[in-house]
This record gives sequence, structure tokens and C-alpha cells, in this order.
Amino acid sequence: MDNFRDGIRQFFRSFLSGGGLNLAKAAAVLVLGVLFIRLLTFAVRKRAVKSRRLDNAASSFVTSLVALVAGVALVLALIGALGFSTAGVVAAFSSVMLAVALGLQDALSSLTNGILLIFTKPFRAGDYVDIDGTSGTVREIRLFSVKVTTTDNLTVVIPNSTVLGSVIVNYSRMSLRRLEISVPVSYDADVDEVKEIVDGLVRADGRIAPLPAYFFRLTEYGSSALKFTLRVWTEPGNFWGVKFDLLEGLLRAFRERGVSIPFDQLDVHFPDAAGRRKGVGR
Repeated sequence: MDNFRDGIRQFFRSFLSGGGLNLAKAAAVLVLGVLFIRLLTFAVRKRAVKSRRLDNAASSFVTSLVALVAGVALVLALIGALGFSTAGVVAAFSSVMLAVALGLQDALSSLTNGILLIFTKPFRAGDYVDIDGTSGTVREIRLFSVKVTTTDNLTVVIPNSTVLGSVIVNYSRMSLRRLEISVPVSYDADVDEVKEIVDGLVRADGRIAPLPAYFFRLTEYGSSALKFTLRVWTEPGNFWGVKFDLLEGLLRAFRERGVSIPFDQLDVHFPDAAGRRKGVGR
């Protein structure tokens, strides 16, 4: 029995003197660290989702960043628990990261711009935008690129460095968008009648906002027509539908009321054999 006890004591002495205590500390640090990271990321994700300042893309990025920082801290803690110097590890890690950064300058630039896009929010998923001449609906905002679907159902992936270096036009950010249509009518047309026709069409369309009030005035004396300008306000999602319906509705209403829409004409004069001039209209 005494030999058995002496054997156990000798085992623990050898274990502790051979670095076993450091292994035990490292195991405890690993278990507690993983548990802490899970609880931390869960709390951050829950808080970020509830925040009104962060959308889904920003919430996911914040959670991933916190998990990454906590993971690096856990690795350093494990190295310290095993008895190694963390200063040398940090120096070596910094050298490696510097080399990686120099080789991936463009990728890191896009990553930085992606962070700026997520937090400055010039647009969100679902917005209709124009970026560097590409118009379409934003489908996804990533850390390195933005995915846009065009009106002809093409998927365009734009690097974030290009996005922030370009003029961004967001057609969906405001609640109302102004629509402008040029309406040419004959010089013989009754101006009051034209205004009456347009007023009826605008008031009958429930998609057109009552405020701001619509604008319809004579704005130009053209070479062959009186040119009126019609401006109405509608929601961005109704913009194209309202525009096309107004164009078709105006044409039908003018034809029914006998209001003509003139086309450009050209008078050509040339002399005949007797030296008299003849005119040909086109």
C-alpha cells in the first residue's frame, strides 16, 4: 500500500515538474475561453440585431469582428499558459501580417471600403442605385464587393474600392421621387383645355402623391409645338409605371378631345424651270 502511495506521489511530482501544470492551465483556459467567446458573440449578435443603427450586414460584420478579436486573445492566452513568451509570438505574427498586407493591398483596400460602406450606409440591400454607370437593385453588400442585379437580370459584382471611388445615385433612399414629362401640343390647341385634360389624368391616378402638388405649365415655344412640362411626385417603386401610364393616357385623352400632338416639319423651296420657287413640306 505504501509503495502504491509513493508511486502516485512520484507521478504527480513528475507531472508537475515536467510541465503538466502548464498543460492543465492551458486546458482550463481553452475550455473557459471557448465558452466565453460563445457567450460574448451571442450577446453581441443579440444587441446588434436590436440596434436601429445597424442593418443585417453591419450586425454580421460586428459579430464576426468581435469573435475574431476574442479568438486571437484566446490563442495568446493559451501560449502564455503553456509557458511560452507571448512577446515573441506577437512579433512573429506582426511580421507575417505585414508581409500579407503588402501582398494584398487591393484586397485590404476593398475590405476597408466594405467596412465604410456597412457603417456609412449610402445604400442598403433592395435599393435601386447607379454605381459607376451600372444601374440595378442592390442584392448583397459584402466586405469586398457589392452585388447588383440589373433590369435585364444580369448580376454585376462591383469591388468596394470602385464603389466608394464613384458617384453613387440612390433612387430608393427618399420616400418620393419626382417624375418629369415634356408634353408638346399644337399651337392651335386651347391651353385651358390641355390643362383640364392633364388635371383629370393626374387626379385619377392614386399612385401620384397629392403633396407636393403637381406642376403643369407652358415652358417653351417650340419650332412646331407648344411645350408644356408636367412634374409629379410618386413612390420610387411606382416611378416607371406612372410614367408609362401617363404617356399612354395623355395620348388617348388628346386624341379623344381633338388635341393634336404635332411632329417636326421641314419646308423645302426650290426654283422651277421658269425661275419660280416651289415649296415642298415634310
